[in-house]
Amino acid sequence: MDAGEGKTGTRDEHYDLVSVLYHALQGAEACDGYASDAEASGEAELAAFFREAQETQARLAEGAKAMLGIGDAAGGIAPGGISGGIAPPS
Repeated sequence: MDAGEGKTGTRDEHYDLVSVLYHALQGAEACDGYASDAEASGEAELAAFFREAQETQARLAEGAKAMLGIGDAAGGIAPGGISGGIAPPS
């Protein structure tokens, strides 16, 4: 096993990027809910803060996707699956 593969057999930087992507997407989704709640309560300043946080998380996710060579940053995901022809489960 390559020294860069760690205990998983997968290159650590790939795991790290996937982790950042996952957590950034989770954060963006959470911030959307927080912003919606703030908007419903009439808290415009708080809602704006959560929307800004959501945009920051979305930028992080896009950066991780670009580093992984997937998504719009790499020319989009192939129809029916992830770049490289891997189809999602049916």
